[in-house]
Amino acid sequence: MYILEVASAAQYLMDRGIIQSAAEVDVRILTGGVSNRVLQIRFHDPQREMWVMKQARRQLAVEQQWLCPVERVLREMDVLNICSEILMKADAPPGFQIQVPSILFEDRSNFVFAMTAMSEHGREWKQDLMHGIHDQQVAEAAGWILATLHCQTWMDSDVSAALGTVNFFDELRLDPYYRQVAVIHRDLEPAIQQLIVDLTAHQQCLVHGDFSPKNMLITDDRLMLLDFEVGHFGDPAFDLGFFLTHLVSKSVWDASHQSEYQVLTEIFCETYLTIMKARVAEEMLVPLQQRACRHLGACLLARVDGKSPLEYLDHSSQQRIRKLGWQLLMDPPEQLARIWPAVTSNGQNQQKG
Repeated sequence: MYILEVASAAQYLMDRGIIQSAAEVDVRILTGGVSNRVLQIRFHDPQREMWVMKQARRQLAVEQQWLCPVERVLREMDVLNICSEILMKADAPPGFQIQVPSILFEDRSNFVFAMTAMSEHGREWKQDLMHGIHDQQVAEAAGWILATLHCQTWMDSDVSAALGTVNFFDELRLDPYYRQVAVIHRDLEPAIQQLIVDLTAHQQCLVHGDFSPKNMLITDDRLMLLDFEVGHFGDPAFDLGFFLTHLVSKSVWDASHQSEYQVLTEIFCETYLTIMKARVAEEMLVPLQQRACRHLGACLLARVDGKSPLEYLDHSSQQRIRKLGWQLLMDPPEQLARIWPAVTSNGQNQQKG
């Protein structure tokens, strides 16, 4: 396999006839992820749009050993195409142009592909949140995107057949997150194992698997969703729990803005459920919400004691998140609307202690 790096990218593009000389491009590495080498390719020709090139790596960039087959990048391209088709046909809420990248180039033998880039002014929603910017319109757009992907593929046998195996999701999520938590917290192992079993029992729609503020690039009027390599046909409760983990964790980290995170959470959940109710029966949405709360608990624990802990949490925040994660996993509320009382109650109890 050709190893793509900043120093070798121009030659790689020349070998494939995309450019004639190395002087035609500037290449730089894009950071933030742990599972791939991601490069920005800027062409000097003003008529050519900027590329983002991505190549999967077997060893992920974390301290602990974390391996996953590079073939996952092929899955990413397949999921990306499905999501693009769904979102292009849907009526997005006013205020944002919502999109996913378009694939511009494929090299499946070397597990490389290139896609369209966000504009120069694009930024991660995570960075806005970390800087105290709590845009409610982005939360609404996030709820719309996730619900649209879920309900438009609900019990769709064609999408299920196209996505096939859940191996990459298992190796990049269940093993380093849930099973690692079970190793660290032996008393939680039965609950974690049951959660994994339930994922198999509720294969209902396309699941993004990495739906988080880090994977949403925004401008004043655009939102681009990224990173589809663990996409699969499975339980939508995982996406909900995984996403909400990031809002809850940041509210613990930045307690002075807890009320703002509460509003973002409520807007996201209300938008999600409103859209889902148009396509999915109520008797399916009730247990989905409770499973999502359990996944929120497990993901909170995983982002402290799993193989990819959140980098911004100090010791005190980690302790609070462990306690809250345990509570939500073992005694989950029945509705997403009941998440925040558990969050605030946990914080008050911690302060009293």
